[in-house]
Amino acid sequence: MAGKKQGTSWRFFSTEMVGIVFAVILALWLEGWYEDFQRRERADDYLERIRVEVSQNREDLNSAINGTQENIDGIAKVFAGGEVTMGRLAPFLEIEGGSTTNSAWTTAQMTQAISEMPVETVTSLATIYDSQAYYAKYLNFFFQQYADLTIDMQSGNNTAMTARKFQQHLSISNSLARQLLQNYDTFLGINAEEAPKQEETAPSAKPSN
Repeated sequence: MAGKKQGTSWRFFSTEMVGIVFAVILALWLEGWYEDFQRRERADDYLERIRVEVSQNREDLNSAINGTQENIDGIAKVFAGGEVTMGRLAPFLEIEGGSTTNSAWTTAQMTQAISEMPVETVTSLATIYDSQAYYAKYLNFFFQQYADLTIDMQSGNNTAMTARKFQQHLSISNSLARQLLQNYDTFLGINAEEAPKQEETAPSAKPSN
């Protein structure tokens, strides 16, 4: 009788242990699943923020491209129609840069949210923001040259040659901007037919003094 009772107790204890182990395993699995779910949710949230950021950057960049092209064309008309003077050039001596930002992308990197994003998406975004950084670097270089260029034009010495140089800077910045715009469109899924048509001017995208 005692042996039967002891066997029953052991089976009961074994069943309890199995139940406890199963509960622990289930709890750990649920915890891991929930953490994965939270990471994916966070990645989706940051990806949406990045998409909004890229869309806004694209809008600003497209406006800058159009403004820069107007200045390029304006300078060309000055050369085509008479004496090249500072007075005729002045309306077209503006730098349209656009206000591109990278805060959403930087934050996603800092929080490691990009580790939960598809590899092809991260690769595309890295290309976008690298291109954006190079474009901003060239604009900064152009801004640094701006005062010297305009002073040279205003002095009357080699006004035409300096105006050509200024026009070249505008063309290079627009070439870089169009490349960046194409990267934006690829990420956002905008077809070439849907994107605004731009007149092509694509000189070598290399800073020059």
